[in-house]
Amino acid sequence: MPTDTGQDGRAGDDTSPMGARHHQLRIRRILERRIMPSLILDPSKEIPASPSEGNSDSQADALVAMALQGREEQARAELRALHGDGMEFEQMMLGLLAPAANKLGVLWETDNLSFVDVTIATGTLQRLMHFVAVDLDAEPLVSQKERTMLMVQEPGAEHTLGASVAARFFERAGWYVDYTPGAQRSALLDQARRRAYDVIALSLSLTDKVTAAASLLRDLRRASRNKGVVTLGGGGALLRDPLLVTDLGLDAVATAIAGAPGALARLVEAHDRPG
Repeated sequence: MPTDTGQDGRAGDDTSPMGARHHQLRIRRILERRIMPSLILDPSKEIPASPSEGNSDSQADALVAMALQGREEQARAELRALHGDGMEFEQMMLGLLAPAANKLGVLWETDNLSFVDVTIATGTLQRLMHFVAVDLDAEPLVSQKERTMLMVQEPGAEHTLGASVAARFFERAGWYVDYTPGAQRSALLDQARRRAYDVIALSLSLTDKVTAAASLLRDLRRASRNKGVVTLGGGGALLRDPLLVTDLGLDAVATAIAGAPGALARLVEAHDRPG
């Protein structure tokens, strides 16, 4: 990756006051070019009010700006206000936080931000997601029969926000979800041996990780205490190429997270029925 040359490329490691100032100016220039300028130049600018006004993309832009500029408390206040105005959990997660994460990913992939920039900003988005899920959202549903899931990502996955959002959606629907970002293969296999999960779910972001992901799923199936475990796939790679379901040996693919918990519960029930 290119080093910092005073342009808008990757950042250097200068932590001096002058270096920090340069870093902030560099972030500002990037945001002024790539994100709505009016949201950057006025630090008190609020997140646009309502998705019904066609502002979903602007709202995601605003969250990216706040995450990159360290304005987490302002973001929390704005999200709380949107919630107070009636914005639903699904819209906050899928209409704001998930698109904001995608925008960060694009800035990283086009060499506009350093890995450190993206890591810090993604961490902020994850904390905002937790804030929405725990502080603003209603209690999870209680189902008569709790379903259980082990959620994993492809080996070496760098981005965890999408899987975290998916895990929360299942928890809200009454599922028990075990998901540990960055979990080692040995730890995942131990979990599969200890608990008879109904579902092993894979979040796959990169198509070049299919072989490694398929190997992990095969090992988890073999190790599973539940020999009839259902395997589910989701993530950007599967949305781009649904035929990967065959390579991965999946029982089902989630193409829309909002309806996935109910559909998967019905699949598990059908799978459990004899005959």
